[in-house]
Amino acid sequence: MYLIGYDIGSDTVKAALIDASSHDVVGVTQYPEQDMDIIARQKGWAEQQPELWWRNVCLATKKLLTNYDIHSGDIEGIGIAYQMHGLVLIDRDLQVLRPAIIWCDSRAVSIGSQAFADIGEDYCLQNYLNSPGNFTASKLKWIKDHEPTIYHKIHKILLPGDFIAMKLTGNVSTTISGLSEGVFWNFKEKNIAEKLLKYYGIATNLLPDILPTFSETGRVTKTAAEQTGLAVGTPVTYRAGDQPNNAVSLNVLEHGEVAAISGTSGVVYGIVDRPLYDAQSRVNAFAHVNYEDNFDRIGVLLCINGAGMQYSWVKHQIARGQTTYVDMERMASSVPVGSEGICILPFGNGAERIFNNRNLESHIYNLDFNRHTRAHIYRASLEGIAFTFVYGINMLKELGLEVDVIRVGNDNMFQSSVFSSTISTLLGIPIAVVDTNGAIGAARASGVGSGTYATLQEALKSIKASKVYEPNLNYAMCSQAYNYWLASLNKVLNGVGSGVAFAKDLKLQNEDLKKNLKAIKKLTTTQSLQLEAKKNLLNEIEVSLQILKKEMKSFDARKKLNTLTHKISINQGDSDSFEEHFDLLNNDFIQRLKKQHPQLSFEELKMCFFLQMKFSTKEIASRLNLSTRGVETKRYRLRKKFGLKKRGSFAGFFAQI
Repeated sequence: MYLIGYDIGSDTVKAALIDASSHDVVGVTQYPEQDMDIIARQKGWAEQQPELWWRNVCLATKKLLTNYDIHSGDIEGIGIAYQMHGLVLIDRDLQVLRPAIIWCDSRAVSIGSQAFADIGEDYCLQNYLNSPGNFTASKLKWIKDHEPTIYHKIHKILLPGDFIAMKLTGNVSTTISGLSEGVFWNFKEKNIAEKLLKYYGIATNLLPDILPTFSETGRVTKTAAEQTGLAVGTPVTYRAGDQPNNAVSLNVLEHGEVAAISGTSGVVYGIVDRPLYDAQSRVNAFAHVNYEDNFDRIGVLLCINGAGMQYSWVKHQIARGQTTYVDMERMASSVPVGSEGICILPFGNGAERIFNNRNLESHIYNLDFNRHTRAHIYRASLEGIAFTFVYGINMLKELGLEVDVIRVGNDNMFQSSVFSSTISTLLGIPIAVVDTNGAIGAARASGVGSGTYATLQEALKSIKASKVYEPNLNYAMCSQAYNYWLASLNKVLNGVGSGVAFAKDLKLQNEDLKKNLKAIKKLTTTQSLQLEAKKNLLNEIEVSLQILKKEMKSFDARKKLNTLTHKISINQGDSDSFEEHFDLLNNDFIQRLKKQHPQLSFEELKMCFFLQMKFSTKEIASRLNLSTRGVETKRYRLRKKFGLKKRGSFAGFFAQI
């Protein structure tokens, strides 16, 4: 028996089949091969025809069943993953009233901002975990205000996944997870967000009936069977937005687990076991797929609109002819870290939530026509998106999200070693790649609702990492490139252009850094010369003592000389590490740390220094002449001294020093 899953994206529809008994993936396909069109009638608008999604579901299903010679009657369950935050409007005949307003449309920003202020920021954050912002509820209010004729014809509003489930079964329904992504759910009251709907003047009866995420939504109708090739009566048993579903695909279900994806947009999605919100609304929190179990599993979502879309733009507008992403990766790998000065901000796909819904647009800095090539643009584009992920993940850490490993699928930008290694190196954490995608995850999850699997854990038990990216790039070079990118971002955020004044300011900063480096080198050279003189003197004394010891007949005298010689050897060992000690004692971070924690020993300060520099356990063990177990013990003792929780982040703690 088999399970089938769909991933309804804004670029394509993926379909996957798995063998329910063995958990093996039978096959995956998609339709169309090229990205679907997005309708943009005005700047900041983004719409698609829902019937186009349905047509592509039908074509992808027939292609999948034909390619892998599967009898449709052997399919036990259907799972649906879909692009989040979309708005589909249907009338009483279940006909679509207008194109769907999709996730990257920013027309409702001002509506949500006004609601946030009028209802009360504290109330919205404590009850909805979000500002109404540019989400589905605010988009519906836009329809009410600007297209009243259409609004009055609405029978129900649907999310994209609700629409596909309706086309398959003829039934209209939604889920709590789906409602929360549209800011239709009150987490404190565990009910519909009636206050927001009342403020917008929207009747609650426009929302569909609520069904559990893992449950039978309905069964495939005769009409749907004819159009898709599925068997009449096949149950639809699972539905979730693409990011919660991506987490399911990667077996990210519990507190502290983190999933990421960089497709058309980039997303980091971490699970917490309590309500969590950002006072600045830069990130968002939604009900995870297992929220209903105890009303306590919440996904914190950080979205970057300008991610894969930027790289796709580079491929189609800059790459030559039939250049593939594999070709681009090979060329990007030939360019040094930092792309020899080129810096790209990838924010050309509408308003960015992490910048309070500002539209920063994309920027390219330092392009030199005489030395930079396409390869430099490719790497700078990958690095610019990677730097945005690092910026966002550091933001999540500040909010209290634990990030020890990131799990990703194998069908997005994380296939790029340049991209993944840059993120891993800067954050100092591994990135585990799982051979899965959203459609496969939806297929596995459908087995829970159909009764094929007793639990979600059983459905996901075969998921394992096929590849792990480690922090293997030059950290100093990555950090330098990231800091320049950060400076460029801050200039844009502060309204400063990228012209002569910007270049002059950066030049002055660079000159100051060079002066400081020169002074440090001079001081280190002086100390090194003094160290060499001291070592030579100690060597002479040690040789003389050895000769004197041979001439002495008294046992006690020889014993005292042995003790003295041993002390000199120890002193020489200490001298060998003088430069390291000097760097530590004059390091700004260590000085601040000593001021706040004067009880720390010198060895503990060294440990903190290495942790702050993101050295691996093996590197720390080598430098401190310890076993890896010894390093773990020291790290444990530091956690106790600093009052850090078991999985508390040193990086987050040190960032506050």
